[in-house]
Amino acid sequence: MQNKIDVFFNTFKDYSLDELDLNVYALADAAQDQRFLKVLEHLRQRCLLKEASGEKARAVSPHLLQLPKDFSSKEWAWMTRRVAGTTQMTVIVSPLSFDLLFEHLRQFLEVQFEGGLEMILAFWDPMILATLVGHQEDETLYVKEPVLNPQQIEKLLQPIQSWWYWDRLTQIQAIFGLNQNIEILPKSTSPLYFTVEQEEKMVQATFPDHLIYYLKLNHAFLVDKMDDYDLYQFVVHSIPYAEEYHLAGTRDILNFICLRLMYGTQFELDQTLQHLLSDLKDKKRTMDELMNHLVAKVG
Repeated sequence: MQNKIDVFFNTFKDYSLDELDLNVYALADAAQDQRFLKVLEHLRQRCLLKEASGEKARAVSPHLLQLPKDFSSKEWAWMTRRVAGTTQMTVIVSPLSFDLLFEHLRQFLEVQFEGGLEMILAFWDPMILATLVGHQEDETLYVKEPVLNPQQIEKLLQPIQSWWYWDRLTQIQAIFGLNQNIEILPKSTSPLYFTVEQEEKMVQATFPDHLIYYLKLNHAFLVDKMDDYDLYQFVVHSIPYAEEYHLAGTRDILNFICLRLMYGTQFELDQTLQHLLSDLKDKKRTMDELMNHLVAKVG
C-alpha cells in the first residue's frame, strides 16, 4: 500500500505542515473498521455524531482524529499498512484547530429535502464526499455532476486545504479547497437544504451501492467470488440494461441483476429466458411474474 499514500506525503515534502501552518486530521468510519479506536486511542479523537450515546453507538460512528504532522511517526506507519487504499478513512489538511474543524463538519451532517424529510449526510464515506463535490478526477463515480450547489461546495471546502481519499480502484484522490483560516465559524442554517433535483442525484449516486448491499445480504452465493470493483462495474452496467425492459424499482432491478449473474454467458442464449424477457419488454408480464415462472419451472 506504500505507493498509495506516497502521493500525499510527497505533496508536503518541500514544505512541512508546520511551515505552512496546517494541521492534519482523519475522518474515520468505525462502522467499517474499529481498530483505530484502540490503536490510535492516544490521539485526540471525537465522535462526529454527538447524538451517538454509549460505547456501542460510538463504535459504529464516524470520528475526527488529530494526526501527527510527522509522517515518519508510528501512527502514519500503521495507517500506511492498514488504511491506505481503503474507504475506512479520509485525510483532511486544514488550517483550522481540531475544535473548529469538528464544528465545521458538524454543519453538514443533516440534510432536509423539499418534502420535509431529514437524513444524515454520510460525507465520511469517500464515494459520498466525491459525489457531493463532483470530483471530476475520480473516474469511478457513478454520478459525475456535483450534488451540492456551488455555494454549498464553497462553504464545505472554505477552510479545507485538501481532502484526501482512496477511490474504488484504491487510487488516492485529492479534493483541494480554499484553505481559508477561520477563527470563528459563521452562523449556519442547519440542516442543509436539498432541492428535488439534488435529492434525485443523491439517490441515483448511491443506487448501485444499495443494490450491492442487498446482493451481498441475500444472494451472497452469486457474488462472493467477485472482486468488489468488478461487482460494482457489473451492477452499474446492468442498471441501464434493466431500464430497457422498463424496470425501475430496487426489487425489479435487483432480480434482473440476479438473473444476469445466474445465467452468466447463457443470459443472451437461453431461448426460454429470452422469450420471457421479450414479454417483459412488451409489458405482457411483470418482473415478479417472470421470476415466479422461472421458480415454478425449476420446482
